[in-house]
Amino acid sequence: MSRHVLSRIEAINRGSRAILDGDMQRRMPVTGSGDEFDRLSANLNAMLNQIEFLMTGMREVTNDIAHDLRSPINRLRTRLEVTLLEKPNPENIKSVMKDTIQEVDAILETFNGILDIALAESGVLRDNFERVDIAEVMTDAVELYEPVAMEKSQTLECSIKDGLMVQGNRNLLFRLFANLLDNAIKYAPENGKISVEAIADKTFISVVVADNGPGIPPEQREKALQRFTRLEVSRTAPGSGLGLALVAAIARLHNAPLKLEDNAPGLRATLLFSKNG
Repeated sequence: MSRHVLSRIEAINRGSRAILDGDMQRRMPVTGSGDEFDRLSANLNAMLNQIEFLMTGMREVTNDIAHDLRSPINRLRTRLEVTLLEKPNPENIKSVMKDTIQEVDAILETFNGILDIALAESGVLRDNFERVDIAEVMTDAVELYEPVAMEKSQTLECSIKDGLMVQGNRNLLFRLFANLLDNAIKYAPENGKISVEAIADKTFISVVVADNGPGIPPEQREKALQRFTRLEVSRTAPGSGLGLALVAAIARLHNAPLKLEDNAPGLRATLLFSKNG
């Protein structure tokens, strides 16, 4: 019995040493017996998976910043250099300064989007969760974007049941619904239709934001949730390609599965929140 216990402990020690030596794919052995050692190994493996996920996310953030901010910063530098070389002209300088401010605002928006995603994926905000009325948050987001939809003569239909309570972060949930609405309004056509729905049963709250725009092909829906993804059909539209990535990160933080589906035509985004948090 002692040898058996020591062999199980030594197996965990070997796995730990391998990880310390740099083998980040290594996991603790699980025999399938369901005993205390198996439960310990399962918990350690879950922890290692989360650590690997966070490390991968950090590398991706670094690569994203280097890749997607290099071009706008180079454009900014070139514009300023050309302005310095030209003969001083107040009107020209004013125009260049205006364009420069717009470029800087876009860079700051990208930085903020990346940081928001990294913060949501880290899970640290889960400690500040409280009871939040999703219906109230969704209504606020709809009221904010209703004038934007009206500018494109779009119809914004709402069917939101009152008093839908979940455990979460109100500000992040508002960002989630605002990004989904912004995405729907942006890609729905003139005179298009956008629908927002929230219903509940005894266990779950289902939230749907749908539009009748071009939608996303099935093979590209997973990619659309990654940072800086801008599909060919939408590359002419303004944006950094972080909207749906932030939605996905906030949804994961709230343990709310996000599903992108065909709205025939258009995109249908569905989130499933647990009433019990």
